[in-house]
Amino acid sequence: MNLSLTPEQAEAWSLATRGPWPRVDGSASDPDWMALALQEATRGVGLSSPNPSVGCVITKDRRLLGHGAHLQAGQPHAEVIAIQNALSAGEDIQGATAYITLEPCCHIGRTAPCTDALIQAGIRRVVLGALDLNPRVNGGGVAILKSAGIEVTTGILEKECIRFHEPFFKWVKTGRPWVTAKLALGENRRVGIAERITDPATQALGHALRRASDGIMVGSETIRVDNPQLTDRWPLLAEPHRVFHRIVMVGQKAIQDEAAVWKFTPREPILRISTQKLPAREQISDIVVPPDSKSRPSLPHTLAELGARHITRLLLEGGPTLIHRALEEKLVDEVHLFQSSRFVGGPMFQTLNSTWGEDASYSCGQDLWQIFRLKA
Repeated sequence: MNLSLTPEQAEAWSLATRGPWPRVDGSASDPDWMALALQEATRGVGLSSPNPSVGCVITKDRRLLGHGAHLQAGQPHAEVIAIQNALSAGEDIQGATAYITLEPCCHIGRTAPCTDALIQAGIRRVVLGALDLNPRVNGGGVAILKSAGIEVTTGILEKECIRFHEPFFKWVKTGRPWVTAKLALGENRRVGIAERITDPATQALGHALRRASDGIMVGSETIRVDNPQLTDRWPLLAEPHRVFHRIVMVGQKAIQDEAAVWKFTPREPILRISTQKLPAREQISDIVVPPDSKSRPSLPHTLAELGARHITRLLLEGGPTLIHRALEEKLVDEVHLFQSSRFVGGPMFQTLNSTWGEDASYSCGQDLWQIFRLKA
């Protein structure tokens, strides 16, 4: 992602963006160039919503000519940036090959179609990782490229590219964000209450999940007990256009006016979710949703409202009550557990059922970062 990342931070960023991702091995094969395009694509996670973060590299005669990633909706897409990057370096891209993690767009939106840019640049071959499930594309990009005489190869690192773009596919299909649940557990699988569970270094690495998300949501009990800020504290400076939403589900108990979460932070707006109109507060936006059967704010309606605000990746970071509820309602797409060797005295975290499988793990000092994904 960035040369200023330490190896530990780079690994954390890979996991936070749904990795681990294939390593670039220097073989200049199709999978090797696509692995590099995937690396490029991770640069746009947390920045490009509601657009997908696409990566593109352009090669010729086993040489890298240009690279690019889509970093902001309304700005040039990855293919255009890669073409411009190559041309600005004085490279001849006539007859070159473009490796793209997602099928190029073929419609006019806030930018011109990427298929036009590839054709006009003289690209001879396009290699794709995943087809775009957006109904405005959905094979149309491939058809246009082929009709222009461009050779199109599909399915290179397809499984990895689909996994990377799955949050976008879900948002396009359902209008809801991709939901990642994060929880820290003690050695006895209990959740700490107002106590540190994992090491500070592990907590810092876990902030990659916030940087990779468009927003973070917690329940009101977490605000009362832990008094968190819910800010994005990933060490790399965020791009000026990044917006990170801090979302609080307000229950029947009041939240203290002096809670840290209510403090204004630039580009980190606060959303309050409730079942009824609340007294207005400066610099806080309210969303009213229907109650569920227990008079709590409806989670499905909440996710639909967040998706309508172009929040395509949402992090649930507690507490255990909210995460248990989201799991029971089958609204969670991915679970990240940070397992500590410490003994803590909070509530027990339920064992994930058989529909979940451990897909990756990473040792963080004395702690273990485990990623569980739904089985196919």
